[in-house]
Amino acid sequence: MKYFLLLSAMALPVLSSTIYAQQKIEKFWGNKGYDVCYSAAATTDGGYILTGLTQSGTDPNGDIIVIKTNASGNMLWTMVEGGPKLEGGNNVIQTADGGYMVSGHTQDYGASDCDAFLMKVDKAGNKLWLKIYGGQFDDICEGTIEMPDGSFVFAGITASYGNGGIDGNRHVYFVKTNSMGEKIWEKYYAGSGAEYAYSIAAMPRGGFLAVGWTTSFGKGEHDAWLLRLTDNGDTVWTRRYVREGDSRYFKILPTSDNGYMLAGYTTQTMTSKPQGLIVKLDADGKQLWEKTYGMNTDSMLLHDVAELPDGNFIFSGTTFQNDPGGTVYILTTDAMGNRLYDEVCGGSYSTANCIAIQGNNGYLVAGSSINNGDLYSDLYYRIVNNTVTGIPTQTISWPHMYPNPMTAQTSVILLPEEEAYQTVHIDITTTTGKLISHQENILAKDIVVDRKLYPAGNFLYRITCKDGKVFKGKFVVE
Repeated sequence: MKYFLLLSAMALPVLSSTIYAQQKIEKFWGNKGYDVCYSAAATTDGGYILTGLTQSGTDPNGDIIVIKTNASGNMLWTMVEGGPKLEGGNNVIQTADGGYMVSGHTQDYGASDCDAFLMKVDKAGNKLWLKIYGGQFDDICEGTIEMPDGSFVFAGITASYGNGGIDGNRHVYFVKTNSMGEKIWEKYYAGSGAEYAYSIAAMPRGGFLAVGWTTSFGKGEHDAWLLRLTDNGDTVWTRRYVREGDSRYFKILPTSDNGYMLAGYTTQTMTSKPQGLIVKLDADGKQLWEKTYGMNTDSMLLHDVAELPDGNFIFSGTTFQNDPGGTVYILTTDAMGNRLYDEVCGGSYSTANCIAIQGNNGYLVAGSSINNGDLYSDLYYRIVNNTVTGIPTQTISWPHMYPNPMTAQTSVILLPEEEAYQTVHIDITTTTGKLISHQENILAKDIVVDRKLYPAGNFLYRITCKDGKVFKGKFVVE
């Protein structure tokens, strides 16, 4: 692995971070009963936030569990929310104000069946508000994103609209709210069969891409499904990944080259087993390439994907190749989806539903495992203190940009973790002070420099963060 450091890091302020030798920490949470993590996110303090479902408390049906850890995996606080019926957390993100947004499904706070919910939580784990969405029947939130103006958009499932009902099909469901969870619009897409949406991403030029699966347009099998939406949630187009068997997308991730990476699985034939599926899209949602992983005689599922600072990718999932009960599977690929290395962990009857990257210093993979003595499964997570095995110890100056010199189509500028989730302004000038580019209110972790905007030569950038810190650097376009 190679890091491309800035040719010169100018004053104001220069920070550093050391990458240490790799350490792996495994943790379990739960008592007797089913406990599982469905979603996790890196937090600006260097730790992680997790959510899922717990049956370890007084509610045998299931409650929402939220866990905050530090960088070493030690729990700082836990939060359990719910009543005597069923609820669970399907997604968690850190919000721009430093708090958290948890989303999922609840029976206790809505109609007689499940409703989708958004729950705002502060840094200390206190519930600030909980809002529900949906109609009379089953409605679920699966994936939520925060927009630059503080609003939220989620993708999920509904039986309240279309040909749903108590025994009918489920359909994809989209809702946009303001910063306090008040509904701005809701939309659904209903075919003749069933549709699910698990993940959604905003597009830089407006609108959204969402992924899941559909049975409405094929021969009854599941087809992996990609939907292009407008800013108002109206469907522009849909595209299916069609194979003879069952295929599904679980995650869409915006990538540093302005495209997207999809993770899921595919059953290529009616008689083969599922294989992990990776699909790369360009900025407009057009498929560039696809890769499958695992043998077609042994099942493998890929549930989540995250991009590493060097442009490689880590996928989390489950493999049944050497264990009929399944084990946690972690796959690292290059930017073209070629395998760099993979690893199994968690023991028999374990799964990894999510993965979260913490800068250059580590990642967390989480799901469930029975290997803490609970045959119903405990919530399981594993923290690794750096993103790639075999990295020599080194010090990296902040900010850093890669690649630099710019030879690829785009480069990415990274800031320290405490600034990574702030909004920033960035100015890029020539060395003589001529302004070339000015951008405002962009998320610091998404600073991308497009090579086509710059002729060959030397350029300076100045990044002003919301907290007042200023970072300067220099890059070269070849």
